[in-house]
Amino acid sequence: MKQYLSRILFLSFVALVTVSLMSVDAQAQKKKKKKKKDGPPEWVYKPGLYEDVIIAAGIGEGFSEMKAKSQAEQNGRKKIAEALETEVKSLTTNFMEEASTTTEEGSSGAAQEYFQEITQTMTKQTLSGAMIEEYWPPLGEKVGSKIKFYAKVVLKKSAVVDAYKKQVQEDLAKKKIKGVKASADDALNALDKAISKWEKNNNNGPADGGEDEGGEE
Repeated sequence: MKQYLSRILFLSFVALVTVSLMSVDAQAQKKKKKKKKDGPPEWVYKPGLYEDVIIAAGIGEGFSEMKAKSQAEQNGRKKIAEALETEVKSLTTNFMEEASTTTEEGSSGAAQEYFQEITQTMTKQTLSGAMIEEYWPPLGEKVGSKIKFYAKVVLKKSAVVDAYKKQVQEDLAKKKIKGVKASADDALNALDKAISKWEKNNNNGPADGGEDEGGEE
C-alpha cells in the first residue's frame, strides 16, 4: 500500500513539474512574441511579397508631421520600384528555368536584355497602382527636433501577375521569345508554373502590424 501511495505521489510530483515547466515556457514565448510585436513591423526592414501584396517602406524625417510623411511617401515610391524590379527578376528567372527561354537572337545575353525591357514595361504599367497604406509609428518617432515616419507602400500582387502574363503572352505571339518547348501552350504552361513557384518561394506571409497588434492579453 505504501509503495502504491509513493508511486502516486511521485507521478503527481512529475505531472506538477511538467505543467510548471510548460507554463514557464508559454510565458517566455508570450514575452518573446510581445517583444517582437512591440518593435517595428517586418515590412519596415524587409521589402517583398506578403501574401497578396508587394510591400516596401519609405523613410521620412521633418520638423512637421506633414513634411516627414511627404518625404516618407516619396522615398517609399522609390523603394516599391526597387522591390518590384526584384520580384520581376525572380519571376523571370523562374520562367526561364521552366521554359528554357531565349530570344530569337538565340543567346542568353539577348534573353537577359529582353527581360530588362519587360521590367521597364512592368514598372510603367504597374507602379501607378502603388498606394500608401499606413505610416509607422502611428504618432511618429522623435529624432532630435525632428519626427520620423515609415510609409508602407503596397502594390497588389494580382496587378503585377496580370501585367507580367499579358506582356509575356504578347511577346510570345510576336515571336519575340523562343523556347525549347515546341508550342506556345507549353510556354504558357511554363509561365503559370513559374508564377506559382514565385508565389510559393517568395511569400513572406502576412504583413504584421507592429505595436498595434501587441496588445494586452
